[in-house]
Amino acid sequence: MNKVIKNILKILLIGSVTTVIRIIGQLSIPAGEQTVLAPSVFAQNGTMPLVFTVYGIFAYSLIAALFLLIRERMTGNRIVQGLKYGLACCAVWIVYLLEPLPHVAALDRITYPIADSGALIVMGLMLGWLFGRSGCSADRKKTAFPVLPTPAVTVCFFAGRMMQYLIFDTYSSFDEKTLETVLWCLLTGMVISCALAWLNRCIRNGNRIKRAMILGCLLFGVDLTLFNFFMPLVFRADIPDLILRTFADILTVTLGCLAFSDTGSLDEGSTEKQNEKER
Repeated sequence: MNKVIKNILKILLIGSVTTVIRIIGQLSIPAGEQTVLAPSVFAQNGTMPLVFTVYGIFAYSLIAALFLLIRERMTGNRIVQGLKYGLACCAVWIVYLLEPLPHVAALDRITYPIADSGALIVMGLMLGWLFGRSGCSADRKKTAFPVLPTPAVTVCFFAGRMMQYLIFDTYSSFDEKTLETVLWCLLTGMVISCALAWLNRCIRNGNRIKRAMILGCLLFGVDLTLFNFFMPLVFRADIPDLILRTFADILTVTLGCLAFSDTGSLDEGSTEKQNEKER
């Protein structure tokens, strides 16, 4: 029980430090102006800094906790393990921040990815320091990157986005910037595919459905949900539309993840010895 409490406190510490780094990054971003979305109720009554801090600690702590699902099969030293996870999160956040939306200014596509990436990289480094596993590089045999299954996630994500735009008319710039939005969908699908293909190598469970749930609903879904709901803290967003967009992306990506199988070839004996040693 003491170990569980210590791990929870470590996760909260990581979430808190990551939030502080993100706030520092936010304060460094030049104030922009947009007239598409009204300010949130938190921005109007002056409570946004407090709400942002509380939500940030919760969100980053939960994202950090997901690292525990994959750390046993990660290679490299402890710091490298955490950095790899942080960079995987960065890839997904950056590509979503590049989405052509009516309220997003051109400068925001540069400043916000930098601010968010800095926070997530710090999160990854702290995860490696506090939760990385020594000796993992010797436990894992080299495996080929799963090239063939990755297009499945891209295709499913792209099809889901087209349904959102053409059938459900979700919030987007699809009508005004059709080509740019279509290209963004393809790019985002490929980035998500590559990130999840790499994370797939770190999942122990061989059941295809459970693997898809871990990849699509947890490692991608929780991350995306927490990312998307930073938006209502700042703007008066359409919550039902945001829920639809989030759920649809998670569903389609999870369906695409069914194409992944167990690509790892873990040396179970050496891993058990390492686990016993750490206990």
